[in-house]
Amino acid sequence: MQFRASAGLGDTCTLVNALRGGPSRFPTAKYATIALSPRAWQSCWVESQRGKINSVLRAGPRSGKQAWEISELYLRNSKSSLILDLLEQIAVQAGGAGAYRIFIRIPVSSNASDFAQKAGFSTIYRETIYQTTSTHSAATKLGISDDFLKLRPRYQSDDGNLFRMHNVVTPMAIRIKTGQTSEDWAAGMERLGPKSSEWILDLPTGEIGALIQRSTTRTQHMFNVNWATNAGGQLGGIVAAALKETDDVSAVTAVPDYKQALAHLLVN
Repeated sequence: MQFRASAGLGDTCTLVNALRGGPSRFPTAKYATIALSPRAWQSCWVESQRGKINSVLRAGPRSGKQAWEISELYLRNSKSSLILDLLEQIAVQAGGAGAYRIFIRIPVSSNASDFAQKAGFSTIYRETIYQTTSTHSAATKLGISDDFLKLRPRYQSDDGNLFRMHNVVTPMAIRIKTGQTSEDWAAGMERLGPKSSEWILDLPTGEIGALIQRSTTRTQHMFNVNWATNAGGQLGGIVAAALKETDDVSAVTAVPDYKQALAHLLVN
């Protein structure tokens, strides 16, 4: 397929922002305004000195109160030492709000990972962003029709079966850090924004075969897939379904390092 590896820039970002290229440099005026607005109370933290804003951190629940995510972290140049103080502060705030875990996504170009480890964070996995300039070309190169896959919308009642699938296909070291109960795992699950759609592939056995997440804008199509071991032979069709029903725009997805089958499919 016509995908190539790419990487985002910045100190931290969400999955969606990583797929869009990562956060920009520190926009002082914009985030000062956000930090002083009522809507940012309890979700935005600012460090300032002598009237200058040196850092802004935004954080809050990911998909449930048990799991928080640091969505944005902006620092002035040469102020990286503030990362440790900010992460320690946000840990107190998140714990007080009922969170058991805090997630942070750090691009490889940032030195924030060193400070995150000092603050008690540990690496879950590494991921690579893959992108293609044409969804239609990528789908054609797959040479696989997705028409035989019957998908349905995801419902909240699917969480139990999705959690069981997650436990089977995910290495134990990662499962321990992403939630050991269905409720905790669901609280920490990532989505592709408020306008994304989620689709389920059911297997004849009654088990869930795959979860497909899609989100399309005027210029970009984002997708994410997770599949059961029994559905591994249908991975090409699952990716074809993830690329379906979109204009011929660029497509992008994040692939964890333990999903080598997907990475191989995307670049070959």
